[in-house]
Amino acid sequence: MSAVTSWHEEQGHPKPTMRGARAVLNAYKDRLAEAKAAAAQPKQAAAALPAQIRAMLAGADRTTLSGKRNAALVLVGFATAARVSELVALDLDTVVETDHGYDVTVYRKKVRKHTANAILYGTDPATCPVRALRAYFAALANAGRTEGPLFVRVDRWDRLAPPTTRGGRTVGDPAGRMTAEAAAEVVERLAVAAGLSGDWSGHSLRRGFATAARAAGHDPLEIARAGGWVDGSRVLARYMDDVDRVKNSPLVGIGL
Repeated sequence: MSAVTSWHEEQGHPKPTMRGARAVLNAYKDRLAEAKAAAAQPKQAAAALPAQIRAMLAGADRTTLSGKRNAALVLVGFATAARVSELVALDLDTVVETDHGYDVTVYRKKVRKHTANAILYGTDPATCPVRALRAYFAALANAGRTEGPLFVRVDRWDRLAPPTTRGGRTVGDPAGRMTAEAAAEVVERLAVAAGLSGDWSGHSLRRGFATAARAAGHDPLEIARAGGWVDGSRVLARYMDDVDRVKNSPLVGIGL
């Protein structure tokens, strides 16, 4: 409908009425909902909450370089509420060790600004992002990597993958940086291996952060700032509604 309207305006024609088209689409939505069709349900990634992250990492072999990388990727992705594209864009020099753990500077492309995220020690060593990062840094150093991208490709022999070539030309990042798709696949594979149900993707970490932070009682404004959401983000509000619709339900305290 937007394209049809734009075409009319570009051609100097009167703006068409969309009342009939909207009526058809609304009737179609009603039929899908009444039939309980999957297409009628809002599609969003499953939330990777701390319990799910523990399950995902329980089966990972964290004695290997790839296992250490995957654990750090999941835990840093959750702790910074980063999109996978933002996560794989991180370099080693954007992660600075501090007294509280680490500071990670993430460039939030959608809002065009950097956020300085504090990575703090976790109460459970298995899901502590500081310990995971430290172990991964040590493994990278042992492999001879002390600069460049933070999250890198690892081959089937658990070695830093060499540059990919096609027809004699380098394909992808010559420094071995993971793609956003590869990072998302790590999350999906770990969730499937853990037997978790739902629609898992790289965005599960971002959604899980918002939901868990809200459940812990943190202010929506601080959650938005930490994750690089725009003020009044409808997406963030939807994530936090998983908690608020129960905690703030009008049924609470009415004496049923």
